[in-house]
Amino acid sequence: MSPRPHDTTPAAWSAYQGLLAEMDGPARLCAAIELSEAVREIRMAGLEARCPELSAEERVARLVLEEYGIALSGAR
Repeated sequence: MSPRPHDTTPAAWSAYQGLLAEMDGPARLCAAIELSEAVREIRMAGLEARCPELSAEERVARLVLEEYGIALSGAR
């Protein structure tokens, strides 16, 4: 079990852990993928808000550079 995040109440953490315990492997994988996609969308929205001059392709390149340290063409 991982430690409870500081911004999560003990009751919420317990409920979350209970839901995870009820999930089988494929359901947990789907949940992880959905959470990863949601975080990526939030990061892309943040980049768009901070750097409106970047094209969609440049924002993806910036995200890849920030996340993985890989410079794609179009990264500024």
